[in-house]
Amino acid sequence: KFYTSEEVRSVLTYLEDKIHQVKDENGLYKYFAEWDFAMYRLLAFSGLRGSEALALTWDDIDFNLKMLTVKKTLSQTKQGYIVSSPKTKASIREISIDDKTCKILKHWQIRQKELFFQANIPNQNIIFANYKGEHSHRQALYQRSARIATFVALPNIGTHGWRHTHASMLYEAGIPMKETQERLGHASLEMTNTIYTHLNNKQKNATAQKLAQFANF
Repeated sequence: KFYTSEEVRSVLTYLEDKIHQVKDENGLYKYFAEWDFAMYRLLAFSGLRGSEALALTWDDIDFNLKMLTVKKTLSQTKQGYIVSSPKTKASIREISIDDKTCKILKHWQIRQKELFFQANIPNQNIIFANYKGEHSHRQALYQRSARIATFVALPNIGTHGWRHTHASMLYEAGIPMKETQERLGHASLEMTNTIYTHLNNKQKNATAQKLAQFANF
């Protein structure tokens, strides 16, 4: 389950347009319109797990170096959600982020401060906090992914599908498998190889279909 780069473009265009459509006086909807745009841009261009993205704080991003440090995850326990260390050493990593994603995140940081100040909400420095300033839950993120898919008339790939989407984009861009493994935080190259093999087979099947459509006989 993943989106093509064109489908990613469609989703992000929809989310960016939505920001301008929501009226400023509607604080809650405005907050989550901007939240969604920043979140799904980051997921598409970083390959983060949803639980990793939800655990991020602003000090995990170095805007000067354009680097994102992944060193924690949001885990569900009997007592509720807690921030904990990743399960594997490979999950602790640094990810480079592109200029546009940096710009979108920097803008989101400013807007979040403004919206929290206007609503008198304590700012705990959590990048993707809920509207109480606390950690959002993974189930809420999954539900947002499902709603967005409905609005843009695309299949619901869930939150994890955005991780596969990033892998697909890396594959299309010709990024070596080893780099993809490190970027995704896979514990073994075999995991990355499975994804790349699947993508390669899918591309071969698409080639056959394109040929049949072109020949049309």
